[in-house]
Amino acid sequence: MNIQTLVLLVVIAVGMLFALRRTYRVFSLKDDCCGGGAKDSSKKFKAQRVSDTNEANYKHALDLKIGGMTCEKCVENVQNAINSVDAGNVWARVDLGSKTAHILSKNALDQASVEEAVEAAGYFVSRR
Repeated sequence: MNIQTLVLLVVIAVGMLFALRRTYRVFSLKDDCCGGGAKDSSKKFKAQRVSDTNEANYKHALDLKIGGMTCEKCVENVQNAINSVDAGNVWARVDLGSKTAHILSKNALDQASVEEAVEAAGYFVSRR
């Protein structure tokens, strides 16, 4: 085995180690698949479980176009951010395909607060 072959094998081995590390972090949910669709300075919101999933109990609705999402982890981040605006009274359902958030609320909804939460999570509300 000559030196060039040895160097090539070392480079391949190091690359495989990085790939395995990244794969482990994605599948253990420590990272998202998109390398962090959210900005590095984004706030991490606690998971918000919606207990009331009866749409009839929500009097107010809002639909927003969300930008910056690339994977299901991004969807989860946006949902948690919106649901934390008025915990227990807001139910956000985010669709990655259409990049929209359908938000239901029991109380009058302040769109600016929702947009601030989305932006704090590292995403943006599209005006289109």
